[in-house]
Amino acid sequence: MASQATNLLIIFTKNSVLGKVKTRLASAIGDEDALRVHQVLAEETLQKVHHCNCDKVVYLSDEIDSNTIISAHGFRQEVQWGSDLGERMRHAFAKEFEKGYTSIVIIGTDCPEMDDTSISLAFKLLEDKDVVLGPADDGGYYLLGLSTMHNELFDDIAWSTSTVFQSTVDRVNQLSLSLGLTAKKQDIDTLDDLKKSAFGKVYFPWLIG
Repeated sequence: MASQATNLLIIFTKNSVLGKVKTRLASAIGDEDALRVHQVLAEETLQKVHHCNCDKVVYLSDEIDSNTIISAHGFRQEVQWGSDLGERMRHAFAKEFEKGYTSIVIIGTDCPEMDDTSISLAFKLLEDKDVVLGPADDGGYYLLGLSTMHNELFDDIAWSTSTVFQSTVDRVNQLSLSLGLTAKKQDIDTLDDLKKSAFGKVYFPWLIG
């Protein structure tokens, strides 16, 4: 069951395995540096959301890992289940709504511009909206919030493409749901993303030239 809090933040991330994270970035900078970028992004995200006034759970790609920074923050851990991102997110939302949460927001760990203010705004919007989206500048989204389960939002979406955000907005409209938006932000998926970001300039200046 949910704790006294009625809001839950789900953080989706991959286990830190060399060669299996940030593969698009790795094609430009190598597996070891890509792994480090992934780890720093995850650490930054967990630090920023630590004090959010909500419950928190981290859904890992493959297995629970007790020797990570996740454990240091004391966040609950679960394992993702499903054949694609949509199925994995749908399963996580459904599982957590069954525990009694009334508002759930999901984020990844690829958006260094995301902060606790974005999370707080998303939960605030969910008081009046059915769905909240945080658009990413690559055409995807870095945040999705729901006040109740809507399975259709996860079906027949071309994940990891530049149409994800607009396709989801279209689906929201087709379902006659109300929509709230947070500010557009940048994900880090490619070397170009890293070069354009303040995150890259601060943490990886030797990679961006």
